[in-house]
Amino acid sequence: MYKRELDNLLNDNKLLKSLLLYGEEFYTSFYIKKILPLITAKDNILSYYFDEYDFNGAKNFISQPSLFGDINLLYIKYDKKIPKKELDVLVELCYKNINSYFYLEFVGEDKYAKDMSKSFAKKKSADFVRFFKPNLGESIALLSQRSKELGLEIDTGAIRELLSIENDDLSLCFNELEKLSLLNKKIISHDIREHIYGVGEIVLDDFIVKLLKKEDIKKELETILEATSSDEVRIVNAISNYISMLLEFHLYIKANGTFDTKEILGYSLPPFLAKERASLSIKITPYQYELLLQELLKSEFLLKNEKNIEKNSFLYATLIKLQSFL
Repeated sequence: MYKRELDNLLNDNKLLKSLLLYGEEFYTSFYIKKILPLITAKDNILSYYFDEYDFNGAKNFISQPSLFGDINLLYIKYDKKIPKKELDVLVELCYKNINSYFYLEFVGEDKYAKDMSKSFAKKKSADFVRFFKPNLGESIALLSQRSKELGLEIDTGAIRELLSIENDDLSLCFNELEKLSLLNKKIISHDIREHIYGVGEIVLDDFIVKLLKKEDIKKELETILEATSSDEVRIVNAISNYISMLLEFHLYIKANGTFDTKEILGYSLPPFLAKERASLSIKITPYQYELLLQELLKSEFLLKNEKNIEKNSFLYATLIKLQSFL
């Protein structure tokens, strides 16, 4: 099932008997929060989070009949592979019991989710949805919609600035929108820079500039890792976002002979920052951009999926390799 098909079901207040959600964790959490309110207060919900999961307890819960037509909803959030025979039983029980439903939010490795998805057969009134990281347009649309729900007026430039500061982490952006709504004013880019502080703030930008200028970045990296609780993936994402932004500058300058941050980014930058980024963008060739972004994508994948690597050392080695491309 595609995401849009799930949207259509939820808009019609319909529930599949069994559903597996996996992939981009923001989306799995986002949709579970949309699904649970469809279950009324009188209905029964049994939730298991990670190691709380108990197959016998889950099976007994969805096996029980309902005397008054109430729904029995089994919700599991898990990061390990559930044996196929257990999933088959849970899906089959929900298929046969008119009042039982089973929703699994899987936040482990995708390769396990692909195997588990085979238990969620459409002939059993079941399905699965794999979510992917939203692109910029989808992120802006989600944040714009959330802003409307909060009664917050915010322009697109400010939303892009917020995404940049929070390294495209929509969960953090949603939280920040709630804080910004307390200002009771229209939010522009200046307000984002004044009130929001994230891993993408100026100290990290300075670090990335040093990285791309092939300067010694070891001490700065140690400081940033401490400040960000050693979140290597977010640092890799921040570098990817910055290099992608430089590529936008590069292509615009090649096409127009000059730069205009309003045209390139959708909002204006302070003149000194705009000049710095334009100058740096032209010094990197298209081939180097390709090498840098491919290496960052590979590193992000390994940091997320490899369990037996020392992440700090791996990140440092990756950054040294990036400098070797320049």
